[in-house]
Amino acid sequence: GEPMTQINRRTILGAMASAAAPVKIAAAEVATSSTLDDRLAAAKGEIIACLTERYGVAPEDVGSERGVFVFVPYPPESVEYDRPGFYKVEGKRPDGSAWCTTLWLERVDYKTVPGFYYRAESRWKGRVERTIRLKPDKIRIIRRHDDYPNA
Repeated sequence: GEPMTQINRRTILGAMASAAAPVKIAAAEVATSSTLDDRLAAAKGEIIACLTERYGVAPEDVGSERGVFVFVPYPPESVEYDRPGFYKVEGKRPDGSAWCTTLWLERVDYKTVPGFYYRAESRWKGRVERTIRLKPDKIRIIRRHDDYPNA
């Protein structure tokens, strides 16, 4: 037999096949389709669905004829939010005009679906004026505002 350390074409192909197995099973119902294109599209669709489920954000699909490249973008807001607190936030109203204010933000995970929203409170002189739900993709967190005077 061959020594264990030798990596040849057969071991690489075997490893690739086993890595691809979960996708094959998931796309099994369409694997019978006539063209390779259909099978590729189905497999890619399954990978995208899995990544969306895991990260709660739709992956970008950069396709070419010679291969498939799927990556999940980081949601723009996750870098600035690290714990409940006051944050300077901007967003757009339905009419397209921009707003910018400081809100108390608390991240809340959805119970039934992947993803989260922010429970946001506007406060004035220590009193909560109102509480709203903000979707992370609809706002941009500019920075933490720990020394917010109206807290």
